[in-house]
Order: sequence, then structure tokens, then C-alpha cells
Amino acid sequence: MAGVRDKDGRRLDVTPRSVSRSRPQKTATIVAAGIVDRITAEQLGEGDSLPPERVLMEDFNVGRGTMREALRYLELQGVLTIKTGPKGGPLVATPDSRHLASTFALLMQFAGTEFRSVIEARQGLEPMTARLAASADDAHTVEALQESVERMGANLSDWDTFLDENRQFHDLIAWGSGNPIFGYLINSLHWITDGTVLGIDYPLRFRKAVLEAHQAIADAVAAADPDASEAAMKAHMDDTLVYFEKRYSNVLTHKLSWEHFGGA
Repeated sequence: MAGVRDKDGRRLDVTPRSVSRSRPQKTATIVAAGIVDRITAEQLGEGDSLPPERVLMEDFNVGRGTMREALRYLELQGVLTIKTGPKGGPLVATPDSRHLASTFALLMQFAGTEFRSVIEARQGLEPMTARLAASADDAHTVEALQESVERMGANLSDWDTFLDENRQFHDLIAWGSGNPIFGYLINSLHWITDGTVLGIDYPLRFRKAVLEAHQAIADAVAAADPDASEAAMKAHMDDTLVYFEKRYSNVLTHKLSWEHFGGA
């Protein structure tokens, strides 16, 4: 079967979940899933200890090599950290959107995805999340958005603070939608689209424009106005794309690399 291919002839992964991949799961993957189930069942939180490696080997009836492969896999996924030393061992961690961003970047590299594609994805998704955040009419989200705008305004000359608050604001909108999928997805895409690793700069004039856009969005969400929130976010996303097109058109056609986004 020829399958579905993109415009460059690359095969796309559209195999239905009901179709067997014919290759059985590795034992280490099964063990890793079992450890995650244990963490969930025992309601373990970040920093809590799992049993020592030798105990886990007995519990799951596997050898040292298989257990270490399972633990290493979970460590890469952000589920665990491994504390070294005589009293060391696996500690529960909390995966975040950066791990998903890394996976996205890996898939995008193999698909030959351009930076522009991620910007366009945010253009479609973020106005929707702003609409949902306004519809939720959550006082905590409204307060947090205004605090983010104020922090950005007070620190416009600070590059790191600007980037942090820009990411925080969009994260608040996404999670304020009430849908955790949007929360993880939008924040993951934002790790990629800030563009700083590709050489994109945000001069003071642009930062002021971002601040004004964030204030307009925050005001619309505070007013519980879904239409205005959606429109304000769409304008913000459109303005961002225009800025990239005028100043960094070469970056928009840059093929994304896993190396740039936490993969290596």
C-alpha cells in the first residue's frame, strides 16, 4: 500500500490504532508503564521516592538491564529523576510541556517542518483558547493574567523577564481554557516559536506592542467577552507573523531541528 504522503513524497503516519504494528512492546516499555501506574495508584508526588532498583526488579520480575532501561526511559520523559549515591534511587518528577515540545520537534524534523508551520498552528489554536478562557470567567485566571501584564510592563527592558512573561501569559490563557490538552499543546508550541534559538530578536518597540496586545486580551478575558478575547488574540498572533515576515522571513522557512529544542 502506497499510503499517504506529503508534498515532498514523505510517508505520513496515518495508521489506525486498530491496525497492529506487528511488533510486540519491549519488556522495558511494559515495565515503565507499570511504574507509572504505581505512581498514579499510590498518588505519589514530585520528590517522592520509589523503591530501590533491586526491589523494583523483584516486583516486576525483570533483570537489572531491563529495569535500568525502563527507568532511563521514564527519566527522559520527565517522569523520574535518578538520585545517585548510597541513598540514591528513583524520585518522582513532573513531566512538563518542554518534554512534549522536544517530542514535537523530533517529529517535525523528520517531517521537514518549517518554523512558519508552528506559527500558523498557534494562529489557529490560540484565538480559540482565548475564547474558552473568557467563557470560563475564572477569577484566578483573570487575576494571574493582569499580574503577568504588570510584570512585563515593569520589566520591558529585561530580555529574560520579557520572554518568561510572554510564555507565562500564553500558558495562562491556554490552561484558563479549562482543557488540559490545550494547556500542554499551546505551551509546547510556544517553547518552539519564541524563536530565540534561531536568532530572532525582540527589540523594545516590539516588546511594547506585545505588552499592549496582552493588555487587550487580558481586559477582554476579564470582561468575560469571548468574541473580543478571540479577536484580540487573533490580532496578536497575526501581528507576530507580520513581524516575522518583515524581519525574519528566512527564519520562517527554516526547517525545525530537534537539536534546537531540547533533543540533544
